[in-house]
Amino acid sequence: MGRPNGIIRDWLNAATPDEARQLAKAAKTSVPHLRHIGKGRRGISADLAQRLAHASQALHSPVLRLFQTQLCHACGRCPLVIGPKAK
Repeated sequence: MGRPNGIIRDWLNAATPDEARQLAKAAKTSVPHLRHIGKGRRGISADLAQRLAHASQALHSPVLRLFQTQLCHACGRCPLVIGPKAK
C-alpha cells in the first residue's frame, strides 16, 4: 500500500456525494477510484492530477478547488507546470 493522499481524502470528506460524482465524471474516473487514492491503495498520475484540477474548477466552489501541483509530486517539480526557475 502506498502513501495516503490527504488532499483527496480531505476533499472527499468536504464534498457532497453529488459533488464527488460530478468531479469524478468530469475527470473521467470514479468515486471509488478517488477513495482508493485517498487511502493510499492507488497512486495519482500527472494526467489524472491535471484532469482533477480542471474538473474542480467547474464545481465553482473555492473550498473544493484542487491544484495539480498539490495532487502529484512530479507535477510540483515540473517546469512545464510551475514555470521556469528565475535566473
